[in-house]
Amino acid sequence: MWESLLSDCQIVCVPHLGDQILDARLMAGELKVAVEVERENNGWVSKESLSEAIISVMDKDSEVGGLVKYNHARLKEVLTSEGIQERYLDTFIQSLHGLLD
Repeated sequence: MWESLLSDCQIVCVPHLGDQILDARLMAGELKVAVEVERENNGWVSKESLSEAIISVMDKDSEVGGLVKYNHARLKEVLTSEGIQERYLDTFIQSLHGLLD
């Protein structure tokens, strides 16, 4: 998941198992940085639904594609900002110290 968020590619999610399903729902539903491919009633992914998902994020005139690209770029900027990893680790270490006190 993190590799795709740090890339410049558009994200189309086709989850299969476990955490992939949660990641896809997070990325497509909550963060709106991806599109999840709709499954058929039998659980399979059709070539039509896959094609629709890809077109929706790649089409320059698509409202969904524009929103996904904007949100993805914004989140990527946050994740790659100067010092974010150090701040995260510092906060984590402080939380651990708080558990010991």
